[in-house]
Amino acid sequence: MAKAKKENKDQLIGCDFCIQFDMDVPHVVAATDSAEGFMEIKITPTMDGGVMFQCPTTGKKLRIFPRPLSDAGKAILSETPNK
Repeated sequence: MAKAKKENKDQLIGCDFCIQFDMDVPHVVAATDSAEGFMEIKITPTMDGGVMFQCPTTGKKLRIFPRPLSDAGKAILSETPNK
């Protein structure tokens, strides 16, 4: 289920952006030294769109990818208020 974006009052001034496989040690994939920095992953809705991360220690893979709209996706869309 999609969750509403919540405001975080604990703004970081400089941070690591990490990915984590299960409860393994997090891997830093980007960083910023200011409160205005951000990391953005943009995935286009095409069958070859997506990104895959592989843990160098365990070999576990994390995939983020699009697929044709399913019943699960339709349920999320029906719960999301129109913008």
